[in-house]
Amino acid sequence: MSKKVSEITNKLTKDYKNTINLKKTYNQTKEEKIKVHQVSSRVAFLYEKLRNSVDYQEDHLLRKIAIKRILKRRLMTEKNEKDVAKYLMYELIRARYLPNDTIPETRIEQIKEIIDKYTLLINNIPEIINEKNSDTEYLYDWITGIASCEIEEIIAPYKGEKALVDFSQEIIKEKIKVSERLMNEEDLNYQIYIAVLRNLTKSDVPLIRYRIFELKHPEWFFAPSEELIIKLSKDINRLIEDIEKQLDNPLGESFSRFVKKNLAYFTILEDVVTNNVNNIDKVFAHHLHIEDAIKESCGKKYREIKIKLKRAAIRSIIYILLTKMVLALIIELPFDKYIIGHINYFALGVNILFPPLLMLLVVVTIKVPSKKNTELIVQGIKEMIYGDYSNPPFVIKGALPNSSIFYKLFKFFYLVIFLMSFGIIIYILNLFNFNIISIGLFLFFLSVVSYFGIRIRQNARELVVVKRKEGIVTFITDLFSIPILRMGQWLSTKLSNINVFIFIFDFIIEAPFKTFVEVFEEWIYYIKEERDKIY
Repeated sequence: MSKKVSEITNKLTKDYKNTINLKKTYNQTKEEKIKVHQVSSRVAFLYEKLRNSVDYQEDHLLRKIAIKRILKRRLMTEKNEKDVAKYLMYELIRARYLPNDTIPETRIEQIKEIIDKYTLLINNIPEIINEKNSDTEYLYDWITGIASCEIEEIIAPYKGEKALVDFSQEIIKEKIKVSERLMNEEDLNYQIYIAVLRNLTKSDVPLIRYRIFELKHPEWFFAPSEELIIKLSKDINRLIEDIEKQLDNPLGESFSRFVKKNLAYFTILEDVVTNNVNNIDKVFAHHLHIEDAIKESCGKKYREIKIKLKRAAIRSIIYILLTKMVLALIIELPFDKYIIGHINYFALGVNILFPPLLMLLVVVTIKVPSKKNTELIVQGIKEMIYGDYSNPPFVIKGALPNSSIFYKLFKFFYLVIFLMSFGIIIYILNLFNFNIISIGLFLFFLSVVSYFGIRIRQNARELVVVKRKEGIVTFITDLFSIPILRMGQWLSTKLSNINVFIFIFDFIIEAPFKTFVEVFEEWIYYIKEERDKIY
């Protein structure tokens, strides 16, 4: 006889049934739909593809990022919020972030109302603000980031995601233990929530800020009065600091790592529920039905991961080729020719061929999860469904204080390993007559590509629950590779903020190009009207 499923599992299936049906009917109205011409759409779509190739972002975040980009530009060029909302929607549909001839015209008015309250918030921010947020651009970027998330939820809601997030929070809370000395109940709930968002839904920082803002100020989302908006604008510093404090919690990384270890269970369970939403009660009625559904989903996900890895690798290589490598070659060739006096073709060839070959090596060495992995996933999901866990709760420990002697010793030891890792590579490159620029570029590519490679491998590792075998070789590999990966992470984060290609696209090309597309579309419709008069 099969066990009884837990209450939180029943809630998950119930929420999914309600929200999946709601999603299907969300835009099914008799109202006039927003429609753009296919020719102008094709041009805009190709532009977005090219622009996104030089700005490496997760696929599911591209629409939200586009909304923010368009919103910031339109707020500077349009006279009123209605026009901002209108052109925002038309641009999104032309670029195929939204389906054509599907979204009701009434969404424009809804977006206009959202933009109204955010512009009112921005316009009423006090002149005197504290030192941390004295940068006006930071405040503007922070607020428009929140606004873009709310706009996306209006035009393309996905409530099923919330059902899974709620379920995951409850499960994680049951599987961990944190001392009251380290964290109170409120902070515990926020840290679990943030960890789930970061890992399960792959939310970026603006989206996590938006979700926390949603929890802390629910009144903002239900026709807030002018008085409330002005009140929040006057208190904007405290509002931001309150949210950023949760994002910067020193224990946040511990929560994130634990959620990451459980990611496969949630990912496969979501697939099981989604694929069987209309007969999920029957699936959960017997443990054998559950096992069959989980194994089927695992097989499907394993196949999908191969396709995703290939696409991610191609995008990463294009991103590196079009940004970092081009700029690097602009530096290396003139230096070799005019400073050194001759071109080291071997060093140049290595720096050109090494990044894509390293990325290719990363992808081809990724293995599909084993049968044992599937069996462990079956066991883990059944424990979650029934609320019956075989392992004791995981204890979240406090971070090592920065002032402790052990922390300082570990930092010193890490510095030594860092210098050894890069020192050995520099020594080998010197043997092949690499000059200082060639060495710098090689280390740059090695760090950045290695980091991108690890990010891609993580997509496959998210479905793996079999514990990694730890041995002396693994320990030594980790010891000397972590400094390189850390450097790649730092470079990717810092240099993404000064991506010259993104600057060219967003501040030089985009505004006139999008204006051209709009005029071009109007011209197409004009020609069509003239043709209709004749025929």
